[in-house]
Amino acid sequence: MNVKHQISGLLLAAGLGVFAAAPAAAQDLQTVNVILDWAWRPHHAPFVVGLEKGYFKEEGIDLTVEQGRGSATAATLVGQGQFDIAHLNITNAAQAISKGVPIKSIAVYQTRSAAAFIGVKGRVELDSVEALRPLRIGSTPGGSDGLSLSIFARSNDLTVQDFNVVGMEGSGKTIALLQNQVDVVSGDSYAYDALVRAANEEPEIMLLADYGVPLLGFGFATNDTFAAEHGDIIPAFLRAAHRSYAAAVADPEAACEILRTTYEVPGTNEACVAYFMNLADLSQAPDDTNWGVQTAEQWDALVGALKDIGEVSADMTADAFWTNDFQPSAN
Repeated sequence: MNVKHQISGLLLAAGLGVFAAAPAAAQDLQTVNVILDWAWRPHHAPFVVGLEKGYFKEEGIDLTVEQGRGSATAATLVGQGQFDIAHLNITNAAQAISKGVPIKSIAVYQTRSAAAFIGVKGRVELDSVEALRPLRIGSTPGGSDGLSLSIFARSNDLTVQDFNVVGMEGSGKTIALLQNQVDVVSGDSYAYDALVRAANEEPEIMLLADYGVPLLGFGFATNDTFAAEHGDIIPAFLRAAHRSYAAAVADPEAACEILRTTYEVPGTNEACVAYFMNLADLSQAPDDTNWGVQTAEQWDALVGALKDIGEVSADMTADAFWTNDFQPSAN
């Protein structure tokens, strides 16, 4: 069930003059509707922290956050104007843009993809591409699994057919791995790290980013209409989002506790912290003054990789996908 978490704009203070001004101040808040990449998960903790601490309200924003049903769907819904901003996987956003969805990436904070091959330590050793080739790889056909595997193969002068891929539903990959039905699975490192550890095993992880795969992870995208009509509020949103992320990284235990007491999030608080901090390890440090700022090099690499496997038409240029115009440092 979709869940909405709203923060009101009411100001509470002592003194007759301040009370009189409070309704006007509340009316001055700009409503911003955000769609997440998925149902509430540990990496969404910064939103709940920012709402509780009032960071978005301090920037003049009345923020509504709704859980999503995948990054591709989030991109489509924002492109249709049903939401103002999406928190989503930027590679999926790029795929949507290539298909004509009228959005642009406005910030990327996870600069290294979490796409990985994950096994159980002691059973496999993932120290090279050659070590991976004879292994049974549990992978979900199509979607992010298929995309990352195709780019990984091409980046290492191979084809997907050079690997022993076992197609399976995403929901069955963890059980198949733990029961030794496959040797490794493909997926996001931070999620499977937590799942393998929850089974009292230690994960063996091969990050595709270490083997020439230039996919980007999480960030934010908006549609052309919201950018044109409310471009002044986007830097404020990104400022509050950065502040919220920094607070969550500074105290992940408290952030996860707030998240888990507000929404139904699977697992223990310890598992939530591990999940979130594993993602943080692939992301920009909170004290990075360029947090969220995108580069031409990142986008040229991503778009080039997507063109190589036919996901983006050859005539599209990288500047059609992203902009730094709304970065707080640029305003």
